[in-house]
Amino acid sequence: ARLRRAWGRVVTPPLTKLRLERARGEPGPENGGLGFTVAEMAEVVGAGLRAIGLTGPARFAPLVVVVGHGSSSLNNPQKAAYDCGACGGSQGGPNARAFAQMANDPRVRAALERRGLVIPDEVCFVGAYHNTCDDAVTFSDLDRLPSSHEGEFERAAAALDAARRRNAHERCRRFLSAPPTPSLDEAIRHVEGRAEDLSQTRPECGHATNAMAFVGRRSRTRGLFLDRRCFLASYDAAQDPDDAILTGLLRGVFPVCGGINLEYYFSRVDPSGYGCGTKLPHNITSLLGVMDGPSSDLRPGLPWQMVELHEPIRILIVVETTPERLARVLEAEESMSRLVRNDWVRIATLAPDSPTFHQFRGGEFQRYDGPAPELPTAESSLDWYRGRRDHLGFASIAPAAGRERRP
Repeated sequence: ARLRRAWGRVVTPPLTKLRLERARGEPGPENGGLGFTVAEMAEVVGAGLRAIGLTGPARFAPLVVVVGHGSSSLNNPQKAAYDCGACGGSQGGPNARAFAQMANDPRVRAALERRGLVIPDEVCFVGAYHNTCDDAVTFSDLDRLPSSHEGEFERAAAALDAARRRNAHERCRRFLSAPPTPSLDEAIRHVEGRAEDLSQTRPECGHATNAMAFVGRRSRTRGLFLDRRCFLASYDAAQDPDDAILTGLLRGVFPVCGGINLEYYFSRVDPSGYGCGTKLPHNITSLLGVMDGPSSDLRPGLPWQMVELHEPIRILIVVETTPERLARVLEAEESMSRLVRNDWVRIATLAPDSPTFHQFRGGEFQRYDGPAPELPTAESSLDWYRGRRDHLGFASIAPAAGRERRP
């Protein structure tokens, strides 16, 4: 694999270009109907930026990196289970690349400005792809990067490289094949090796151990060690007076995060019935699914190797808003409301202006006044989990005075 990557650096593959704009006709494969109109591009970009609160000139950095994710490994017949659920089980790199190209289009920016969303001229978007198995990060269309942004890109690439190494290190604590206290370089080599090992039945643990989702500002969770058990969706209630953004977000959070959790839940509760048993005898069949050996029914669910670490609990979705506002959103969305009423998904709110929680129980939101123990404190996540392979509780990451915060 190292030789192949080295050869790939010597032999440069041809550059590809995305054709995003639909010249004529309606959407579809006939008569040049592929792609988007400029108005549709503006709608896509505007919805994405508003969803995460990136809506004013002061909020933009000179360089914005849009990252999709997916997974690639040598021994993985359950491929779609490791890729992006929001992308229909596909890899998210092409979507990130397309979003960046749309957001850089002057016509799209002009259309957004007419709608009140101004992207400063000096802002440049770059698409990227994160392989969650070997923790590689690759960038798209760097030939289009303006020379004025090369310095910004080098700093961003260095920061992402440091992040992927630390991410690999944190993942390694759950891999029994990894040493208990690897260095960052040893950790990245270990996850790269797992991805290329034909005998490796656990190339990555995917979303195993997922337990909750937080929909709110990153400032509310910064400095909190969550043990890789929480989906994080950015949302700012102050920019959403009519809850339209929250409604759109939860339409994705409920089926994607809630669905992933239930997929792991049932596959762990009944690995042979709801899951698909061990992956060792699985054969790919007609590119539709997997079978046990040469003949069996198609096996739905997740293999044992993906769920053996998982605790089968139903997801808790915490939304930074008021109970009244969340109740109105759920009342208007029957599909989400039904999941909550039937206890497949549990919800709570965190007040935007205080540390007050309300939990939905017995058909109504009730203030949570349970115990609030002091969290243990560590100078970095690494200091908290180093040498430990079991589930860990929350911790407050508080660097010593004058020392930079580490993830």
